[in-house]
Amino acid sequence: MIKNIIDSFKMGNAGFSSRKLTAFAVISCIIAAHVKWLCMGDFSLIGEVFIIDYGFVAALFGMTTYSGLKSKE
Repeated sequence: MIKNIIDSFKMGNAGFSSRKLTAFAVISCIIAAHVKWLCMGDFSLIGEVFIIDYGFVAALFGMTTYSGLKSKE
């Protein structure tokens, strides 16, 4: 498994997908930030948090849609 993770950073088909590794790292950071925010108990910025979350999901959906459309050309 470690070999596959290291091979992911090389060009080519070996290892895991770099897109999946990046998504995993980003989502792990977001989960950690949300847990810390929830533990603080300050819900005054809940609207901004939802806007940032929605923007993140929309950006990921847009990237997936763009790559799907680009591969059909």
